[in-house]
Amino acid sequence: MSRVLRRDGRTAPFGGTGFTNINWVSGVASTDDVADILREDEGAQEIGQPGLQYYAEAADGTTAETLTVPSGKVWRLVGLLHQQTNSADAATRTVTVTTRTAADATIEAFASATSVANAETEYDFLFGTDDNIVGSKGVAAQGTLSMATKPTADDTIVINGTTFTWKAALTAGTEDELLIGADAAASQAALEAAFVDRDNGGVLHSVSDATYTALEMTAIAFAADDMVFTANVKGTAGNALATTETFTAGGNVFDAATLGTTTAGVDQAATVGTLDFPTAGPLLTAGEDVYVIVTNGQAADDFKGYLFYIEYDANPTTVTL
Repeated sequence: MSRVLRRDGRTAPFGGTGFTNINWVSGVASTDDVADILREDEGAQEIGQPGLQYYAEAADGTTAETLTVPSGKVWRLVGLLHQQTNSADAATRTVTVTTRTAADATIEAFASATSVANAETEYDFLFGTDDNIVGSKGVAAQGTLSMATKPTADDTIVINGTTFTWKAALTAGTEDELLIGADAAASQAALEAAFVDRDNGGVLHSVSDATYTALEMTAIAFAADDMVFTANVKGTAGNALATTETFTAGGNVFDAATLGTTTAGVDQAATVGTLDFPTAGPLLTAGEDVYVIVTNGQAADDFKGYLFYIEYDANPTTVTL
């Protein structure tokens, strides 16, 4: 049975507080969930169904992406999800996303928060709602290992149950050993080879490929004697991933016994507040183009997203129910 938008004249779920608790998966509302919320009683006439249109820009974020309403259809625009991956070629940028009709009339625009190089962010809004989406996006838990002093033989670090042991010379046939270098910097290089490059096995470390899967986290190169570890999966579960050590040097430590102190993991928790639906969003007829224009991006930034709409076979403002 197909699930569709229905209307019978009642206020909820199209207004007040009746339009709530949409399940947003990675920022995109499931069409089944939306259909369930929009569906009313079995006697209501079917007038439309939810849909998503994908857009992507891999250039400099200045060329409009065009989405066209199919022949014989009418779209009520509901919301927009914009996903942005920043390049490393500029420190900060504040991107503006503007949705326009073919007549170049602005439907709605929003400016992102100022973001930095290499950042991955998501922004979303509902047309006509004053950004009435509340909650939070998922955040990956992070922890920091500080190591300014050369390790001592048999010092260890324990990451999510796997023990890595520092050795003056690697033991043939033994996994998960880290080579102590001539000084702290050389020892840091061994750790980077193991957890960042995941290379030089048998030379600077003996960490196996199978071990990396069990860690459930990745790491970046040292900066000012600090190495940051990040959970592979966003959410509060990452805050329980263990990071401990038995360094002889007191200053060689993780910032906590688990991830989450450098950056706390956060579960995605987004819901929709109130929405005067379906009259809140703009209505576009067959053949009409929707332009999604992203500006103020940098040359190598990557933009993509989804336009969420309800599709009708006839103009819902004139059809007789």
